[in-house]
Amino acid sequence: MARLTSKDGCDMGALAVLADGPYMPEIPVWFRFSDENPLTLEPYAECGFGDLPPYIEDVIVDELGLKPTEWNALVDERAVYELVDPDRWFSLERFCGQVAARGRRSGPPAACPDCWGTLAACDADGSITGRVGTPHLCLCASLGQVAR
Repeated sequence: MARLTSKDGCDMGALAVLADGPYMPEIPVWFRFSDENPLTLEPYAECGFGDLPPYIEDVIVDELGLKPTEWNALVDERAVYELVDPDRWFSLERFCGQVAARGRRSGPPAACPDCWGTLAACDADGSITGRVGTPHLCLCASLGQVAR
């Protein structure tokens, strides 16, 4: 897969660059592990634990009850769909509500001030997604500046 680079040659990751800037996809309220990871453009089920957005990692740990090493073993064996049906939906409703509630408040000192290290920023004024309070993938994801 070809990687996008900025004018100065920096790797832009999997985020596409459109007309005036990076594409910032909305964080869905519901997702499946067969859905595309916006960081790698591969299905979540094919991505190692460290290549997933933190909000997806939380679902793996909290809802599926897996440790990162257990998830990585399933990915390596291509056995994720033996555990989770590719059409099973998981909710990010609580997480999205938390992102919307924080609005423009700055996060912890060591984390990105926009997403607090979660990769999910809040569109507090609707200028990015067109809807006020909608969580979207943070710009720091494309710049590789995420502090977790």
